[in-house]
Amino acid sequence: MVPMTEKPGHFEQGRWVVDNKPPAPQAGGEVIDKRLSEATRSVISSIDNVMSVARDLVSTDEGKQFIEKKLYETQKELQKSFDEILIHAKDELNKKVKG
Repeated sequence: MVPMTEKPGHFEQGRWVVDNKPPAPQAGGEVIDKRLSEATRSVISSIDNVMSVARDLVSTDEGKQFIEKKLYETQKELQKSFDEILIHAKDELNKKVKG
């Protein structure tokens, strides 16, 4: 009988079953170099895309309209939030005055 503390495992139907670890995939240096190179190209491409969009936002009429629209929507949301805060504050003040 093998004590359960010698090898990793678990109980299964009242018996200790040794867990067999699958062998770790062996990656050669060339595989890692290739993956690292692909990841680097992907990051550089993503940065280029972000820079292109940023340039289009500030240099094209469509981009400027997009920014204006988002600013207007944000302003409306802020106004709505402030209105809700004021209504809540007035309600609380009225409760205290009446109470």
